[in-house]
Amino acid sequence: MQPTLLLLLAIMCTALAQAAMPLRDLKMLELHKDVKRLEKNIQHNGSLSFKNPGTEIKGCCVMPAVECYRTQLLLLDVGSKPLRLKVHKSLRSPLIMEKLKGINTSKDDCQTNQQCPSCDLYPNTSSQEFMVSLISLLEMANSN
Repeated sequence: MQPTLLLLLAIMCTALAQAAMPLRDLKMLELHKDVKRLEKNIQHNGSLSFKNPGTEIKGCCVMPAVECYRTQLLLLDVGSKPLRLKVHKSLRSPLIMEKLKGINTSKDDCQTNQQCPSCDLYPNTSSQEFMVSLISLLEMANSN
């Protein structure tokens, strides 16, 4: 009986911890889990390449880079199209965008007239590398 009580206590503590999190953090965690699930559903095709902004995005170029990730997501060959569309839509959510804006950005960075590369200028990578970079970017946002 004691292991059951410990399990119940663990579940309650997890629920309380999540209840104390801001909604944008919960949404970001949900997106991160969805992207990890999406990564497992990809049929990696060596002949396809994807524009990859990477994670070394400077200043105010985070949002254009995220938009590049969004457009490239639609090109992925995945088993779960509804999951791909959910991730695509989530990357445009105001709560997610607010969280992502904090990556590599200070107010001084955004006040300079910074030119951001277009999606076409990012290097081509495999679907695996593309997903690793997207997951890393989301993890950076989660740590903020």
